[in-house]
Amino acid sequence: MRDTLTLLGTDREFRHFVVARALLLVSALAPPFLVTLAADRGSSWLAGLGAFVIAQGVASVVGGRVFGRLADRSSRLVMVVGAAAASLVVLLVVWVVVAGADVLVLPALVGGYLVISLVHVGVRVARKTYVVDMAEGDLRTRYVATANTAMGVILLVTGAVSAGLATLGEVPALVFLAVLGLVGAAVSWRLPEVSGRG
Repeated sequence: MRDTLTLLGTDREFRHFVVARALLLVSALAPPFLVTLAADRGSSWLAGLGAFVIAQGVASVVGGRVFGRLADRSSRLVMVVGAAAASLVVLLVVWVVVAGADVLVLPALVGGYLVISLVHVGVRVARKTYVVDMAEGDLRTRYVATANTAMGVILLVTGAVSAGLATLGEVPALVFLAVLGLVGAAVSWRLPEVSGRG
């Protein structure tokens, strides 16, 4: 823990990356709220669940191949675009749920789930690529270990806040996560470009 705090306190570039990574949780935490919204809106649970499972499978198969190549070119830009896209899709889905016709809600939720799941694969690949490109050898190992430790704590805090907001409904929690994602896109944009180093 001391080593984690020391590294975060003294390495400005790495600290910037950890902050950016913490703000990219929209794509990780939003999908369960979309599934819950589908159930709350009275959608056929089995039909809805099947659509979400298929969407998750498609995202997993397609995402790794597509985003792996893009992250090799610029992992920073993949994080920026991923966070912004996930946030905008969440806000669009929220708008459809709040203002749209009932017939549009399930397609919007499943479509949003597919896009966000796909984007999450990209964000996950990009952040792994970024931290690997930042350093080599022992420092790279320290970066990965420290980032994972810090994210464990941050995920607990962010999850607790979004769960607390969910007591008011899924929509406030989704809006909170979308705002975090937009801030994360801005913070990620200011990261130094590390792709192609060395």
